[in-house]
Amino acid sequence: MCGIVGSIGLRRPREYVGNGLKMLDYRGYDSAGVAYFDNGIKIYKDVGSVEHLLGIVPKNIKTNIMIGHTRWATHGAPNKNNTHPHISFHKKICLVHNGVIENYKELKNFLLEKCYGFYGETDSEVVANLVDYYYLETKDVQKAIEKVISLLKGSYAICLFDSDSENDLYIFKKGSPLVVGLGKGFKMVASDASPMVEYTTDFIELSDLEYGIINKDKVTIYDKDGNEVAKETIHKDIELISHDLKGYPHYMLKEIEEIPQTVNRIIDNYFQNDEFQFDNDLLNDLNESDHIIFIGCGTSYHAGLVGGRYFEKYDKSASRFIASEWAFHPTFPGQKPFIILISQSGETADLIHCLKIIKEHNLKNLIITNTGGSTLDRNCDYSILLHSGIEVSVASTKAYVAQVALFAMLAAALQNDKQVVKDLKQSIDVINDIQGNFKPIIKSVAEEIKDKKNIFYLGRSFDYFLSLEASLKLKEISYIHSEAVPGGELKHGPIALIEDGLPVIVFITDPETAPSMRGNIEEVKSRGAKVYVIATEALAKEGDTIVVKNYAFYLSSVAISSIAFYLAYYVSLAKGLNVDKPRNLAKSVTVE
Repeated sequence: MCGIVGSIGLRRPREYVGNGLKMLDYRGYDSAGVAYFDNGIKIYKDVGSVEHLLGIVPKNIKTNIMIGHTRWATHGAPNKNNTHPHISFHKKICLVHNGVIENYKELKNFLLEKCYGFYGETDSEVVANLVDYYYLETKDVQKAIEKVISLLKGSYAICLFDSDSENDLYIFKKGSPLVVGLGKGFKMVASDASPMVEYTTDFIELSDLEYGIINKDKVTIYDKDGNEVAKETIHKDIELISHDLKGYPHYMLKEIEEIPQTVNRIIDNYFQNDEFQFDNDLLNDLNESDHIIFIGCGTSYHAGLVGGRYFEKYDKSASRFIASEWAFHPTFPGQKPFIILISQSGETADLIHCLKIIKEHNLKNLIITNTGGSTLDRNCDYSILLHSGIEVSVASTKAYVAQVALFAMLAAALQNDKQVVKDLKQSIDVINDIQGNFKPIIKSVAEEIKDKKNIFYLGRSFDYFLSLEASLKLKEISYIHSEAVPGGELKHGPIALIEDGLPVIVFITDPETAPSMRGNIEEVKSRGAKVYVIATEALAKEGDTIVVKNYAFYLSSVAISSIAFYLAYYVSLAKGLNVDKPRNLAKSVTVE
């Protein structure tokens, strides 16, 4: 949620900041703004799109320093006063902020007593005024930042400059991502590396409670006490963080069609020379634990449901929890639990909350993430990266499949079961067949259901887990209410909602549950439902909508999830909606 960009020493900062904000808009936003130094602080901001913002920002700006921001409203309505950048009451400090300041009301009351005024309602403006207050008191921005860091509670990534100098940019963070891009004679800042890859592939990533002073030639990082910190320069692969659409009309379609190479990359990274390539200490800790706890949100939670079943297959007891629930009512089954956190961004606020609790209990933990250098990646005991490349579309597709494929590999590695590699490669063949042969059928189904108000997905076992994710995707980007139901639960309530013409989408890939699912189909048909069946060749019946090649059914969420993703995509497209940026949603959820 929200995006930060900034630069110092760049020849065309408006171009970088404008394009950078566009590249970060996948994070979700409702307003945008920029600020720069030109004989003082100049700010342009408004509610609406980055394109709208760039229409009001002068084209030929000559400045050494510029910052920009896209805001997803939390504190205060989406209006111009609450839009970033914020300038302090005495016009000394200009900043942009991602995150949530939990004690902002207390700090605001302190500033009100000091006769500070406020233009809007945001917690971010409180930080601007707080830096202003201590800057005027100490005459030193660095000392002011150290004092402010000691006072703030919550999460923040902040980039600022002061009205007295155009030669220094200041940054500090806790719990929200912030990356510095290193160029010769210029430096850049952004919420992630993607806006900067056109200019550099070398980066520095801040850790929590660190701050930095940046000029065009140098980056100096300090800890909260003012001690200089040596930081490693990280080189990032342009291919994995590129926003290039490569001829596709939408990122979601591009990312669906990258699923085969995503699964191949999981295999290549974690199985080499006929051996699994996971950390031996990690495997030992997993084997020695008596219970595995999976914690995630949304799509990642759904991947955890599948992952838990994989570990149970190898006789490991497992439980699964939604992060926002577990964080307030934590439970630790077993005598020696091991906890697996799942977050595509590595910055999910609910999971960061969970990790604090886990560390208080001194429990071994692992993060599964797509983002190296993220908060969770740096702070967990173990980290495994998905290597699936940046996912721009808000609705996750390839990252979900990568999570499931990775769990299949990790669970199999506990018993050195190499069959999983063959099964994953077989699944890739199924995915390629779906992409090559079934899109016209999926499009026709999308046309039939696009105007429906309600849709059901049915499945059992692994097909039920896939149904949950399929239902979520349809909700996210088509705004159709959909519900995933285990086939056996129909008669325990949901069947009351079945009526004439209601679309029911059924997955049948498990030989053991297939006869029962066929019975469920007859139950909903007899009540007027319009049924669409996706089945494997071995389990298919005449009249099934899509029949795919056989595969190892425990990999349903790998092999045939693209059918669900395509369906959601084509329904959204048929309704004329914004496929990649659905309303009210953000890619990286950094507030609880």
